Amino acid sequence: MDFQPDAGLTAFREEVRAFLRTHLPAELAGSQHGVRSPRAALVRWQGILNDHGWGAPYWEKEHGGTGWTPQQRLAFDEECAIAGTPSQDVFGQRLLGPVLNHFATPEQKAEHLPHIFAGTRLWCQGFSEPGSGSDLASLRTQAVRVADDEGDHYVVNGQKIWTSYAHQADWIFLLVRTDASVKKQAGISFLLVDMKTPGITVRPIMTIDGCHHLNETFFDNVRVPVANCVGGEGAGWNVTKFLLNNEHAATADLPTLVRFQRQLRTLAATLRVDGEPLIRRPAFALRLARLEAELQAVSMMVQRVAVLEQDHSPTAHVMGSMLKIRGTELQQKMSEFLVEALGDYGAIAYPESHDGEGDALPVPCAHMGPGIASEMFFRRASTIYGGTSEVQRGIIAKLLFQL
Repeated sequence: MDFQPDAGLTAFREEVRAFLRTHLPAELAGSQHGVRSPRAALVRWQGILNDHGWGAPYWEKEHGGTGWTPQQRLAFDEECAIAGTPSQDVFGQRLLGPVLNHFATPEQKAEHLPHIFAGTRLWCQGFSEPGSGSDLASLRTQAVRVADDEGDHYVVNGQKIWTSYAHQADWIFLLVRTDASVKKQAGISFLLVDMKTPGITVRPIMTIDGCHHLNETFFDNVRVPVANCVGGEGAGWNVTKFLLNNEHAATADLPTLVRFQRQLRTLAATLRVDGEPLIRRPAFALRLARLEAELQAVSMMVQRVAVLEQDHSPTAHVMGSMLKIRGTELQQKMSEFLVEALGDYGAIAYPESHDGEGDALPVPCAHMGPGIASEMFFRRASTIYGGTSEVQRGIIAKLLFQL
């Protein structure tokens, strides 16, 4: 593969930068720390992107998307991360949108795609369950089909866990077991469920970073119209494979790694030890250089996987697993280094008054330290969510044994 800069991609990146300089409001700019932006900011930013024709970077052009190549999507994500734009609804835009474009009925598309495109209907994902995280096909949430005076419905009972942003979501896309008599993968269906439906209970899970973005979600005799089944009954596993395999090049979360690099360089040039910039410390400079070399290697690997995706190569799957391991381990190393670079000030995760009243307490490094410790805690989970490192190594080993 040729790793020389692509002149066309360089020009595209400059176009994105110019757009962000012109159209990103100052009040919306700010670093994202592993959490979704507030709804108002998300909807406003989505509207700005829509006005420019960039509202659906992950959709094909015939479905109202940008039709960008994987490399262009990566460049767009990276520049948005650097500029600190609000997030888009990753569950609706990146995951569910392409699924609906590919599998949904015309009625389902008409009901959901305009809201996803506008950012006015937020989604969460109901996949993981207690006891069936990595082994997703072993899920036990049941959906029994019934017909009564209200029409054909599924009655859903069960529990999902680690449901990100379920407390904020309007709808959930949900995996359920509709047939227990067949092979476990064959008895799964993919449902769209309104979170306001009676019988749904969301309970918060507070994480080690002190934030609330995860939840337990319970379903107690929840009635879901059969018309909300995507791809047909029993097709849920195929729909899920499409969803999970849609963006291998994104598994390393390169924009986050680039943001960490910029933060480290800022600390290196700004913080002083014994009157000298931190970068003058040989041990610090060597460690930073090693991490930047790893980042460069991951970046080159991301570009390689993007090309494989564009060529629809089956090798992209296993390369995506390699990227997931390397990228998430590097996230952890770089976020730890950010905390260590702050020294004693790295222990300050939330510079607010302890009683929650009055003005924020004055703290050292207030202009660069907030959020760093919280980010480091959040990234403890990066080698678990999206498929654990152990599962990814199993995928890699399986392919190697087949060679």
